[in-house]
Amino acid sequence: MNDEYLWDASGEHGSGDADIRQLEALLSRYRSTAPMPDFRRVSVIRRRRRWPLAVAAAAIIAVVIGWALLLRPRPGEWRATAIAGATSLPDRPLRVGDVLRTDSRSRVRLESRSVGIIDVDGTSTVRLIESRKGRQRLALDVGVIHARTTSPPGVFVVDTPQARAIDLGCEYVLAIASGGSGELRVTSGWVDLSDGLWQSLVPQGASASISAEGQISVPVFDDADPRFRVAAREFKHAHDLTTILSLARKRDAFTLLNLFRLATPDEATRLFDRLNELVPAPPPVRREAVRNWQPSTTEPWWRPVIAASGLGEIRKKKGMLDGL
Repeated sequence: MNDEYLWDASGEHGSGDADIRQLEALLSRYRSTAPMPDFRRVSVIRRRRRWPLAVAAAAIIAVVIGWALLLRPRPGEWRATAIAGATSLPDRPLRVGDVLRTDSRSRVRLESRSVGIIDVDGTSTVRLIESRKGRQRLALDVGVIHARTTSPPGVFVVDTPQARAIDLGCEYVLAIASGGSGELRVTSGWVDLSDGLWQSLVPQGASASISAEGQISVPVFDDADPRFRVAAREFKHAHDLTTILSLARKRDAFTLLNLFRLATPDEATRLFDRLNELVPAPPPVRREAVRNWQPSTTEPWWRPVIAASGLGEIRKKKGMLDGL
């Protein structure tokens, strides 16, 4: 083709209509026979192509969530992690019968979704005794644990050589010496401390001791007069009731009410008189009846004494502590 078939810059044809018709005839063989696409539908088609990407993204998210749920500890599982010092710990959930030992340089945290967090301090030996729905039980043979629980009352239990601590939804520190004696100090809620015969309900801000012979003391508030605390804890052996009654505050009425089980008939009437001054006795509780004390004798007195001591309501498992 020579230059006469080219378009000039002005847009005019260089050699007339006949030449143009000849050129169109030559190019007609390359004309497409497909219908013109409807460009109005292009945006719709593009939106539809996004669906496969969305489905793939959803599938990936589902897989990630599934793996996270599988790796998440089950409610009843206990896992141990070192939070201070170097110690050898299992890389699996604890099993019933497992024994955990720490030394003075190490600190270990036990975690359970169904119970909460238990920190094991110092030279301690802890065993997993029972792990099932509705009951998680450890044994503290020696050492110190700091428990912070969220489980319903009665689910989490710690056995010691001489006593059992039943969690009623709380936070507490339990320390056991090598001879079996120990102390329970409650910082939140309540703990039911039992020696198999007697029960000591220890509230927030109070503590109770465990003797090497397996006897538990009455609960005493930590802010009470030190002389009151010693006399109340040693009452079973020393019976220093004069010191106790002279130093008792209204808040200490809770401790006085716990002393009836250890008192002689004459001591019981003296306890009644002082307690009645601090928190008046309900009509069903009579002075002459306390000389032959039984748990039911002073049972109606518990609620007003607990209220006067500034304590919160006890979280109870159905069937537990029905007298309170």
